[in-house]
Amino acid sequence: MKYIINYGSKVAVVPEKALEVSARAGAVELRVLLGLCALGGSVDIKKLARSLSISEDDVRSALAFWRGAGVIELGDSKEAISDEPAAEVVVASQKPEERTVEATKKLRRADELPQYTSDQLSDILEQRKETATLIDECQNIMGKVFNVKEINVLMGLVDYLELDCEYIMMLLSYCVSLGKKTLHYAEKLAFALYDAGITTGEQLSEELRRRELASDAEGKIRVLFGVGERAFTTKEKKFISSWINDMNYSIEIIEKAYEVTADATGKGSFPYANTVLERWNAAGLRTLEEIEASYKKNGSESPAVGSFDTDSFFEAAVRRSLGNN
Repeated sequence: MKYIINYGSKVAVVPEKALEVSARAGAVELRVLLGLCALGGSVDIKKLARSLSISEDDVRSALAFWRGAGVIELGDSKEAISDEPAAEVVVASQKPEERTVEATKKLRRADELPQYTSDQLSDILEQRKETATLIDECQNIMGKVFNVKEINVLMGLVDYLELDCEYIMMLLSYCVSLGKKTLHYAEKLAFALYDAGITTGEQLSEELRRRELASDAEGKIRVLFGVGERAFTTKEKKFISSWINDMNYSIEIIEKAYEVTADATGKGSFPYANTVLERWNAAGLRTLEEIEASYKKNGSESPAVGSFDTDSFFEAAVRRSLGNN
């Protein structure tokens, strides 16, 4: 059987992108999009709510959903479809290459995230079984039953950041391992990771592995340098990050640098150890074996690079940086 669309005297054009994400949309979201398309994409919230016989809050929530999905965006007309007088929502019907970089950026303001009422969440989760299953799994991970606000956070991660289920569960498991059992913490971390370009499960797995290695190394460095229970200073954190993330040195090499530092200064000095490691790194010494070989080559029990035993000028400069004469 063939069906023919009766367009009448007017046509509402729906972006293809909307079809791709329509399975995640509820009835209200679909009605708001159709209403926006029919009215030309330039209309205030009150008029749109009145035309569809729904509340203004429902319209705002639906618009947040479509903005998060990349289907609509803010333009710069005086006719506003938001509470900001200089903003206009535009249906994103252009081809990707025709849109500016600014137009394709996701917004970061909390009030732009999708916000659903209990009734809306019930309808959405009834239609989206995968998301409902995700929420159940996340509740098990966090060991609690989520309230409406917490479910909205998860919906934001799914609909706004478009993170997959594996990613979200991995992220929550990591938060729990840190003793952070709040969705607020998970949301902040998710946005930070997203902004850093970590958007896939594989990328997240690698980032968490790196963080765990860094955390383990920090614990050992704390003991090594006698930091005790106090927090690392900003400068110390930068040193540690440089050693682990930039120079990619193992804790064994950092321990070796500490030994050199203690022998030369009589204490555990972060600046001195950093200078040792920087010189090893500049010389291309990547392993303990290579460092030990450089000692033997120079016939010294101390590191040969720059040599702290023979280069008195360098040693004096380092000592001055430590406040010693």
